[in-house]
Amino acid sequence: MRLKKISAIAIIMVMLFSFSIILEQGIPGTGINERNSVQPEVTDSSLISNSQTVVILVHGFDPGDTSGAPSTGTWHSGVNIYQQLVNAGYLVGSVQYYGEFQIQFSNGYTFYDSSFTGTSNTPISSIGNELGTALETIFGGSHFNVNMIGYSMGGLVTMYMLEHFDMTNINLKNVIFMASPFDGSPLAGLAQCLGLSGYTGTQVNEMTQGSNFLNNLASSLGNVNSYYGTTIWTVYAGTYDPWWGYVLFNGANDGVVSVHSATYFGYDHLYKFSSDIHTASLDDFTWSGISYFQDQSVANTILNNFAGSY
Repeated sequence: MRLKKISAIAIIMVMLFSFSIILEQGIPGTGINERNSVQPEVTDSSLISNSQTVVILVHGFDPGDTSGAPSTGTWHSGVNIYQQLVNAGYLVGSVQYYGEFQIQFSNGYTFYDSSFTGTSNTPISSIGNELGTALETIFGGSHFNVNMIGYSMGGLVTMYMLEHFDMTNINLKNVIFMASPFDGSPLAGLAQCLGLSGYTGTQVNEMTQGSNFLNNLASSLGNVNSYYGTTIWTVYAGTYDPWWGYVLFNGANDGVVSVHSATYFGYDHLYKFSSDIHTASLDDFTWSGISYFQDQSVANTILNNFAGSY
């Protein structure tokens, strides 16, 4: 895979629904039923599932949603991408990084790290490090086939993790970046200037054009090429262009992230969708369009992208 850096700069603030589940189920066959932090007892991947292909879902910016309720999370809303992946035979793990860090798996197992409590002021790099440590703890040495989807800021978390963790003991087959603001979003800078409640703090700062975080992320792309040379990199971008998009963006955008920003780090495959890539609340504001997670064509594309990764 060859990640190609594309020119220009914009910036992002991501509007996402978080997802997690507070399920305190034991690991079959181990007698362990406490909430697990990072422990060597959970490294046997045979305890996770008989499936050999895993999909890890990384949500985006939304510090207001820490309930973990499956009916309200990003991946369960609309056409329920989560359930469609489960029905297709994948073991699906949904990451929650606001509040206590968790990865809740579709077979009922939940990985916990009670030492990590995330907020909107938690650096994106810290979340990326936590995610990398968790995946190595769970899947290290298992040679599972792993697919990942990073939605909006979740794509930044995923990219940081991939740049700093050489997980050669995990077969990373596919990574999908859904409208991730690699070159930022003008809404992040606007939110900071206006001091919008709920949309300020470290993570919004880091998604602002020219931030140290985004610059450092761009400078470390070579690590990804080195570590994951056979991984397929796919970008999803929205061309919905709501009315404010013409004011804040130059070129096609979904109202939060431009196509330019989503493709800034390059890709193997690019898919553009005319649906609103970001949340349904934006549609309520514009009185038109359908949300990304209400668009079955998006779910179909994900399933097609992952086909053959068993």
